Amino acid sequence: MRITFVLHLFPRGPIGGFRVVYEYANRLAATGCEVTVVHERWRGDVREAMRDLWHGRSQPRLRAAVTWFEIDPRVRLMIVPELKPENLPPADVTIATHWPTARLLPHVKSTPFHLVQNYDTWDGVEELHEVLKMDVPKIAVSGFLARTLEDLGNTTVTVIPNGLDHDTFQPPTTDLPRGDTVAMLISKHPSKGFATGMKALEQVRNKIPGLRVNAFGVRPRPGDLPEWMTYHHGLEGKTLVENVYHRSAVFLCSSSTEGWGLPAAEAMACGTAVVSTRNGGVEDFCTHNENGLLCDSTDSAGLAQAVTRMLEDDELRTKCVEAGYLTAARMDWSASARSLMSFIRAFHSTVS
Repeated sequence: MRITFVLHLFPRGPIGGFRVVYEYANRLAATGCEVTVVHERWRGDVREAMRDLWHGRSQPRLRAAVTWFEIDPRVRLMIVPELKPENLPPADVTIATHWPTARLLPHVKSTPFHLVQNYDTWDGVEELHEVLKMDVPKIAVSGFLARTLEDLGNTTVTVIPNGLDHDTFQPPTTDLPRGDTVAMLISKHPSKGFATGMKALEQVRNKIPGLRVNAFGVRPRPGDLPEWMTYHHGLEGKTLVENVYHRSAVFLCSSSTEGWGLPAAEAMACGTAVVSTRNGGVEDFCTHNENGLLCDSTDSAGLAQAVTRMLEDDELRTKCVEAGYLTAARMDWSASARSLMSFIRAFHSTVS
């Protein structure tokens, strides 16, 4: 079977939604499928567009540019000047992976699917809802997203949760004392709750003056990040695990909305206790007072209290960490890929 995934751009660093697509591409290629991942050339910046043009001239260049993920050599990568049906390769199945790419689906000649990884309302909902209401089979990565799609009138929705790379995201062989240390993903994207998270950490620091923060992100250190926060730029894989997750007692997720919440899942797998907002996706695997602590998405004071409690209550933190290990262990990319393939085959057979 020929399967094409469509991404809206070629990534410049480790991004969770892209990792999900590459994970699926690798696993489907391993089953014998002919898999192509198509990216649209960077637009609006001549320098970045030229960079994409240069990388796109050969498979080795494209693969070398994705330094943070090992893509199976059987997976074909492409960069096209614009996402149009005529620029896509011949395929039996086309999978859109972000709502703007799903606008292609009514016009492709293959069986269309929409992999829904988030509910992107920050740029307005009218066009988003128009796309999400299209009569196309949808794969939601969380129950939160599936319920959102069903509320919009979708009847063909399946939930396939994301997996984890357990060779990378795992507890340390010797877990050294982590102290009063909190990890947090830093992003200025409106969904990530940067201001809420910062307010919470400032309040925690007022109560625990020795607080240390292992902040990390894909972009260079923001200029408004306080000096008392350590910032790790562009870490991925084992370097992220060793320098952030294994050195932090608590992971703080301050997002207003998450389709899934890969960093929180990764933290669980690495023995870092999770404190998170009730943001949708994370609630699929994080249960309050069982394997983490949850607060309302705009409640910085509540987040601060939860982080402080997790740092000071060794019994609670140990309980959440141990339960988190069990939760993360059930996140299996191979099982997710099998579910995806079964869903694809069921619908492709009805229209082919």
